Amino acid sequence: MIIFVFFTVEKPLNLRVLSKNLLSSAMITRRKATEETTNGGPIEEVDESEMKRTRVYPKKNSSSVCFSTSRKIAYGAFYLFWFVFGLLVLRKTQNAIAAVRYVKRHGESVSQSLIENSPDFKDLLYTLDTEFTKPPAFLLLNQYALNMTYNFLCNTAQLEGVHERLVFVTLDSVARDALRAKWPEIRQLYWPTPSLYKPFSFAEGPYQTIYLLRANLAVALLRKGKSFWMMQQDTFWRKSLFDQHFEDDMSFDALFDQIGVDEHSQRAEWVNGANFFIRASNKTLEFFEGVAEKLKHWYAPDMGLMIHQCHTWGTVRCAYMPHKLAHSWEWMYTSQQHAPLIMQLDCETDGGSKLMQLGRFGFHFTEKDGSCNATKVHMAAERMEKGNIEVTRALPSWGRLQFKAYWWIVDYMLMTPIIGPLMKPYLPLVGFILMITM
Repeated sequence: MIIFVFFTVEKPLNLRVLSKNLLSSAMITRRKATEETTNGGPIEEVDESEMKRTRVYPKKNSSSVCFSTSRKIAYGAFYLFWFVFGLLVLRKTQNAIAAVRYVKRHGESVSQSLIENSPDFKDLLYTLDTEFTKPPAFLLLNQYALNMTYNFLCNTAQLEGVHERLVFVTLDSVARDALRAKWPEIRQLYWPTPSLYKPFSFAEGPYQTIYLLRANLAVALLRKGKSFWMMQQDTFWRKSLFDQHFEDDMSFDALFDQIGVDEHSQRAEWVNGANFFIRASNKTLEFFEGVAEKLKHWYAPDMGLMIHQCHTWGTVRCAYMPHKLAHSWEWMYTSQQHAPLIMQLDCETDGGSKLMQLGRFGFHFTEKDGSCNATKVHMAAERMEKGNIEVTRALPSWGRLQFKAYWWIVDYMLMTPIIGPLMKPYLPLVGFILMITM
């Protein structure tokens, strides 16, 4: 009795543990009895810890693993796409705001009133009255487009009567003096514009400013009753466009080049804006006043504004040069049949690389000393006539790839039943905004 009491005091019984052990023993005994009854005999008792060690887990299916990995990759690509897309949208928004602000800040330097009241413009009007029997062709030039200008002048040097019709609007003294030294017979309107002294690229503020200048110059000429051509130097002339006598055709008020592959293209009758003729009238004056006013405030290409007004105003009779006469760079990526008389070789977003790209297609005609290579001009014209312009030898530039992608998207948008034709006059207005990578 003494020993029991001593043991009890030294190590008291844990009733909770004891009851738990008894309950577990009872459950094991009952399970064994059930198994013996079910299987007809006793079953050897297995240690539970041994069962845990030897337990066989089901193997994962390899296809489910691949599916899970693919799903993670897909989710990652999805989120990455929208992240990059968002960054491009933010970048485009910033560029658009900067471009509009640039035009508002520097628009006065190319305003209509400044042009009309300029002594240089009045001298130009006198020259047009006394020395021109046909409408002049205006081209804009700063010092960073001199090489492209020399290339164009070499291209057209052998075409009778072309240089006599040209008037270059030189925007800085470097361009003025260099052009005068190389081609003294070419007429100029010197219009120094500090906001356009630096190089610029597609859809930037200076890019918009130079087209505001072009629109305001058009307004100033039309107010004085002067019909005119507007042209760009990045155009190859296989034959003279002036020999077509478009100015004598009175069935239209404005004649534009157009984009698209042919007359059946979804983008047919969309103004390209590189080479066009405008007949002086009150209707065309109102037309270009509208273009100029919108360029002051809208982030939109001038050709987009002209497309919209041609298709919706109904006052100006807009006509379009057939693709077999005037085409864009897209002709080189067709079967190259029916070589056009002129082909604009634009779509480079970086102006500095444009002439290099033209050289890869065989349209570089100046030598290192600035002289013209008439043989190269003849060879380029011959390759066009035969449809042998080798586009595969020249890797597409980043600018050209972007334009091809956007034109592909636009074609499918315009092919949409009902909605496509409704969008056609308005889609070009948001061209700059939709081109989020530019």
